[in-house]
Order: sequence, then C-alpha cells, then structure tokens
Amino acid sequence: MPLENHRGKRYLLGDRLLDADRRLIISNGDIIHLANKPFQVLLYLIENRDRVVTRQELLDQFWDGKDVYDDTLRKSVGAIRKALGDRSTGAIFIETRHREGYRYVGPLEDDVIENSGAAFEIEQARGMRIIIEEEDAQEPALDTHASTVGLPVIADSLKRRRSLSRVALAVMLAVVLGAVALTISRNKTAHTSNQPATYPIRSIAVLPLKNLSDDRESEYFADGLTETFITQLAKIRGLKVISRASVFMFKEKELDPREIGRRLGVGAVLEGSVRRNGDTVRVETRLVRAEDGSVIWAGNTFDRSLKDIFAVEDEIGCSVAANLRVTLCGESGAQPANRYKNADAYDALLRARYFYNKRTSDGLRKAIDYCEQAIKLDPDYAPGYSGLAGNYLMAMWYLPLDPKVAVAKARTAALRALEIDDTYDEAHEAMAVILGYEWDWAGSRKEWQRVFELNPAFNNFGYAYTLLRSDPDEAVRWIKQAAELDPLSILISTNVGQILYYARRYDEAIAQLKIALELDPNYAMAHTHLGQVYIEIRRYDEAIEEFQKALALSERNPEIVASLGMAYAASGRHSEAQKSLDELLRLSKQEYVSPYLFARIYSGLGKSGRGFEMLEKAYQQHDSHLVDLLYDPALDPIRSDPQFGDLVNRVGLTR
Repeated sequence: MPLENHRGKRYLLGDRLLDADRRLIISNGDIIHLANKPFQVLLYLIENRDRVVTRQELLDQFWDGKDVYDDTLRKSVGAIRKALGDRSTGAIFIETRHREGYRYVGPLEDDVIENSGAAFEIEQARGMRIIIEEEDAQEPALDTHASTVGLPVIADSLKRRRSLSRVALAVMLAVVLGAVALTISRNKTAHTSNQPATYPIRSIAVLPLKNLSDDRESEYFADGLTETFITQLAKIRGLKVISRASVFMFKEKELDPREIGRRLGVGAVLEGSVRRNGDTVRVETRLVRAEDGSVIWAGNTFDRSLKDIFAVEDEIGCSVAANLRVTLCGESGAQPANRYKNADAYDALLRARYFYNKRTSDGLRKAIDYCEQAIKLDPDYAPGYSGLAGNYLMAMWYLPLDPKVAVAKARTAALRALEIDDTYDEAHEAMAVILGYEWDWAGSRKEWQRVFELNPAFNNFGYAYTLLRSDPDEAVRWIKQAAELDPLSILISTNVGQILYYARRYDEAIAQLKIALELDPNYAMAHTHLGQVYIEIRRYDEAIEEFQKALALSERNPEIVASLGMAYAASGRHSEAQKSLDELLRLSKQEYVSPYLFARIYSGLGKSGRGFEMLEKAYQQHDSHLVDLLYDPALDPIRSDPQFGDLVNRVGLTR
C-alpha cells in the first residue's frame, strides 16, 4: 500500500505519535526513524488491524510477489518492534500468529489532519518542545529538540523560510509565545500541584514503604506490601514498572524523588509508610512527579483492621493508576478481584517472600516453612502453593537440593495451585519451568503461552533461558528488556552477561559483567561468569583470577570450583584441574553436586570418555543442568561426537 494513501493521517499508538506524511514516530519528544519498507508494513497492519495479515499477503504487497526469504519479512517486523519498544512474546503492538502471520493489537487513535503548506505542533512531554515542519522546504529543518525558550533560533529560522506567508509566521510566533507562557505558568505551580497527570505517565518506581511499626520484625510486612504494589501495577499494559531489586537499592535512604526518578528513568515515584499496631494497619502513600518533585496524588491515611488489608491494597493501586492516567480498575472504578481473603495466610506468604529474597540457604528454608504455614492456614490458598513451588525450584541451587526431589515437590505444589485457580499466572509460570526441567518441552511451551495470555505484561528475566534453546538473539533482547525494568539489580545485570556468554557474544558479555561488578564488586557469580568468558577467548590467567575471587566470596561453591577446574584444564594445567575434580568429589559426599560439573572439566581435559560417563549419570539423575546442553560453550570440545547428539535427542532438545 503506497504511502500516498495515508496522506494527512496520523495515529496515536499509546504514547507514540505516528505521522504517515513524514514517515516519523515520535515518542516522548524523540524522533524514531523507521526505514521505508518496515514503515509501510506497519501502516498496512494498522489499516488491517481487524484481522491477521498473512506472511504471504505482506510479501505480495511489499515485495511484488518476489521469491524472497521469509527472514526478510521477519527483519522488517523486528525493526518495527524495535522502533515501538515491542517484543515478539507477550507483544504490546505487533502480535505474531505462529504459521499464520501478524496482527496489530496495540492501542490506536486516528488523528486525521488537513494538508497545508506548513504544519506545526506542540508536544507536551518533559517540558514544552516545538516541532515546525514545512512540506518540501529547501532549507534544513529546525532542530526537533529545540527548546521553546530558544526564540532567537526559531525566529532566525523562520526568516529563512521565504515560502511561508506572513500570516503563517505570525501564527507560529503566537504559538511559540503561548507555549513559553504556558511553560512559565506550569513551572510556577509545579510544586503545589495535587492533580492527576494531564497526560499518561508511562513509567513508575514503587519505593520500599517505610516500616514505622514499633518492632523491626514487621519489616517483612512493609516489604511485602511494596512487592504487592509492584506486581499489581506491572500488570498494566504499557506501563513500565521498575522491578523489586532496583527499587530496594533505595531502602532506608533519604533521597529526593527527582534524583531517584532520574537514576531509574521513570516519570513518577510512589513512596509511603506502613505502621502496624496489633490488629490494625495504617498505610500512607503519595505519588510524586519525578520531573519536578510535585505531588500528583496523596493517599488518604488508611487506618484499618489487618483483615481489610486486601481492600487497602486495591484502593491504593486503583488510585495510583487513575492518577497516572492509566487503567487498572476499569472505567467504572471497580476494584480488581481478589478472591483470597485470609489475612493470616497472606501474612505468612509475605514472610515467605521476605526470606526468599535473601537468596541464602537459611532464608530459603524459612521461606519454605512459611509457605507451608500459609497453606495450613488456608488449604485453598493458590498463592501459597505457587510460592512453595517457586521455593523448591530455587532450592536446587541454594540448598542445594537433589533436582529430582526438588522438581517433584515443586510439581505437587504447582498442580495444587492450578487446581484451585487455573487463572493464577504465577502458578503457570512455575509449571512451565517444572516441565522444562522434566524435558517436556511441548508442555512447557504451552504453559508459557498461558502465562502470556493471563499476564500480557509478563517480563520475567528468567524466560530468556527458555528462549536460548530456540533463538539466542531473542534471548538477549528479552533479558536486556527485562534489565530496563531493573537497572540497578546486580542479579539481573549478571544474568544479562551470562545470556551473552551463552549466545557467544563474548565482547558484549565482558562489558556487561564489568558493569555488574561496578554495582557490586563482591558478587561472586559476576566474577564467575566473567571468568567463563575469559576461558572462551583464551585469557586463562584472568579467568583463573576471577574464579579465585569468586571462591573467596562464596565458600567453595561447587559451580565455581568446577569453573576453576575448567580454566586449569583449558590452559594445560592438568594437575590443578585434577585437584578441582577431587574437591568436587569430596563436596559430593556432603551435598548434591551435579555430574554435569565433572563433565565440563573432563571436556576441557580432552577426556571425552569420562565426560560422557558423567553426562550419562546426569541423564539418569534427570539433572537440571542438562537443559544447558544446546548452548553451553564448555561442552564445545565434545559437541561433534555422535554420543553428544544422541544425548541431546534423548533429552528432547532441538533448535
């Protein structure tokens, strides 16, 4: 469909403006350029948004029916998604229908304008900006980022536009002066504002609520409410909500909301406090505009019975969403449904989450205990069972617990959660992971699909490891997108580096892991993954140094012991590699140590026979590490062996 058919049309795609005449997408005052072909494809999908447009139709329409690779179309759709900040899984704008085609599913408002010699608009985002455009102008266009207070620059540019009429010039200057006056007026009243945002705010950080209770033990309750608000708001489509790890970096720190907003890249900050006194709870919150520190909304003081905590959460969530000018509770103002009403069970679950987030073996044991308490208090409490499943899955790595035992316990808990509530997305997420560990890949994909159906805003970074098996580049894109919601999280920053390592993008992995170590120089796994990358580019001394730092920080973690053994093996220091094998054997008599770790060292030593013995043992034990077979660089020395292909087939892994 030629662009001429879209003359004078503009579309509002949520907070993005698509101008068909100028072939531009404008987002938050920034111009996003899109190549001609992807731009035409996007317009075509928008015009035909009431149906799925097949791949063949798009190829016929824009490539004249030529025999081009389907990858050409995929790249065009990928460019559109990049321009819109979209994703292929859980899409916000362009939905992929497997083996069918594509459909535009995003927000849309038509904004048809008349053509004229000059078009001009004012965009209100972070202050006033002016965009002045004249069709077919010969002189260079104005800088689209020019400030409204730059009147001499604008006036000088206007003088050069001889084709503009004096009337048009006068109108433009009036618009400029009006914009400046409005800007000044807004600045004078900014800090006294207590009104809803006049345009949708698309990003928010929920800061840890301060615990004002008399006892420090209630810290878990304040943290739990904070997480609940994060989860609640994160389900709003198109709203960027910073994840837990990054906002908790600001816990107990007295910082200006404007500074926090700048560091996290958000438009608003929710802050507040919690006070528990016996069976009553008081929650105070306020929503602050990050741009200027003005209060958008201050919540009433909620002084309620603890049993009313669910209503309190819903009221605050709905009020915040309404004042951001986004939808959480529907136009009727109805509260989001919360079918779980047992406050004691909820309290136990908050305690479980508090200890789960400590990411220690002792914390994980306590988290499991509290989840079990929650389901004793309410045998039909799906979040309690789902939380228990997640704790057992994490126990494989932090206790460590035998994978067979951990997965079996997790499966029982997840199935019970789904039996109670098949619409609980976190239970489906747990089930997707469990089925992956059980090598039921078709079942796992089905569960992931259900997660995205129930929660279109799903953005858990762990999903990147699932994507690695089919599309490493998409896995990188996914986890980088997740990292944008958690920019200060050392865990996610490190996992971005690990995904880049598995995708064999080693230079990027090194740069990323160094960024992670700037966040926390004492994070052992960041040193470990950096060392693994150094092995692959044959910087063995640096690899060994990183592993030794990691071991000093981790109390001889078997994963890191094995990594050090890999470095010794790859560098030809075979006797020292053998010492690492001996240490793993000793540790295996005290705790579960995966045979897969032995295989990685034997692979580096060139002892493929012993390596395959260990991999076979891992297969018999249904070891969780075998999900890494397809992409683990440490196994590259034995990847071409027919035994390796046989093992991959038995596990059911295919690209």
